[in-house]
Amino acid sequence: MPKLHTVSNTLSEKWNSDMKNLRYFSFIILSIAFQSLGGVFGKYAALSLHVPSLIGIVTNAFYILSLGCLFFQAIVWQQALKHFPLSVAYPFMGLVNFVILFSSAILFQEGVTLANIVGLVLISVGIAVLSNEIGDAE
Repeated sequence: MPKLHTVSNTLSEKWNSDMKNLRYFSFIILSIAFQSLGGVFGKYAALSLHVPSLIGIVTNAFYILSLGCLFFQAIVWQQALKHFPLSVAYPFMGLVNFVILFSSAILFQEGVTLANIVGLVLISVGIAVLSNEIGDAE
């Protein structure tokens, strides 16, 4: 019976460790989301200003939303960096390019070029290589 207790404790510790890592990784995901939203709101702000002026900019709801998203991105990014080395966390920010490319195509009818696709493939390969390196280190 003691072996079962040891296996149970080991599984419980592994589960707790995995959940903690998932929680910490969620900071990276939130950072990607907030930065992407900041870019999208920034584009909406630019499109909604017909005659740019200081008052027009600082009172623009999209501009304020963009700044709010970037503020929250900075907060969750700092939390991510508390738990991951910069060399591990930062490459995941390349995923912002995916979100922005697809958002710009869907929301603003901007074109997607072959160069865009090739660039995203290269980013994906880099993230996959990094992820495998992280898995091997653990």
